[in-house]
Amino acid sequence: MSTWLIVAEESVTAEGASPQRHIEIIRTVAGGKSREEALAELYKAAKSHVPDSLKGVSRVVGRDGDGSFWVLPKSGKGFTSCHIRLIEQV
Repeated sequence: MSTWLIVAEESVTAEGASPQRHIEIIRTVAGGKSREEALAELYKAAKSHVPDSLKGVSRVVGRDGDGSFWVLPKSGKGFTSCHIRLIEQV
């Protein structure tokens, strides 16, 4: 049985500074869940996760072609993004 990790990778670039990356496991999906069940958990996590750099900012969540999600500032302006994806723990 697989254990799945829902991982958020936050990237923040301040003007004139090097990009800063922060990676965190926001949820573990265990208990013999299938990939499809884990993807359903990924969807829930992506809709509710608020990256530190986007707290207090209106944001939008979008699904990428590979099934992962992006959390971005709704205005489209700013230097921050958060990529949320599912990975299998080995």
